[in-house]
Amino acid sequence: PGAPGAHLVLGDMLMVLARYGEAAAEYKLAADLRFDEPVMLRLVEALGRAGRRGDASNALALYLSQNPANITALRLTAHWQLASGDYDAAIDTLEGLRARIGTRDAALNAQLSAAYAGAGEAETARDHGEAAYALAPANSAAADAYGWALYQTGDAEGALELLQKAAILTPRHSGVRWHLAQVYAELKRKPEARRNAQAALADPGFADRAAAQALVAKSS
Repeated sequence: PGAPGAHLVLGDMLMVLARYGEAAAEYKLAADLRFDEPVMLRLVEALGRAGRRGDASNALALYLSQNPANITALRLTAHWQLASGDYDAAIDTLEGLRARIGTRDAALNAQLSAAYAGAGEAETARDHGEAAYALAPANSAAADAYGWALYQTGDAEGALELLQKAAILTPRHSGVRWHLAQVYAELKRKPEARRNAQAALADPGFADRAAAQALVAKSS
C-alpha cells in the first residue's frame, strides 16, 4: 500500500474496466505518495471520464503550481481551456508554449488554430491550421483545425474536403463530426448534415447537444 506503482497498476486495470471513479481514487492515493507527471496524467483523465471535471481541473492546477514549466501540463491545461470555451486563456497558454518550443509542432498549431477560431480571429486560425496540416497532413486534429478555420473564413468547400478526411481518420470523434455537420448544413446537404450531427450526439460526452439537436430537427 505504500508503493505508488501498486496504486497505478490497480488504477490502470480499473480504467480498462471503465470504473473511472474507483480508478481516480487509486491514482489519488498514488499522488499522495508521489505526484509526478505520469500520476497527474492518469488522475486528470480518470476524473474527467468520471464526470468530475472540477476535480480534474483542480488536480491539474495543483500539479502546474508545483511544476509551472512542465510542457505536458501546459498542453493539457490548454486542452481543458479549449474544452471549456475559455479561448483567450487558451491563447495565452499556447502562445507561451510556442515561445518556448517553436513553430514546428503540429499539435500546438492545431490547438492554436482552434483557440483563435473560438476567439473569432478566423484569419489567424487559418494560418495556424494551415501550418498544422503542412506539418502533419495525416493527423486528424490538424485536418479538423485547418478545415474548421477555412469554414470560419467562408471557404465551406475547402473546409469540407479537410473535415471529411478528419472524419475518416477518427470516425468516432464527436467534435469532428459536429464540425462536418455544420459545413454540410451550410452547403444545403441536409441528409449528410443530419447524419453527422446524430453521430456527434451519440457521444455521451458531447457538449453542444442543443445546437446539434436543433440541426437534426431542421435537416429532417
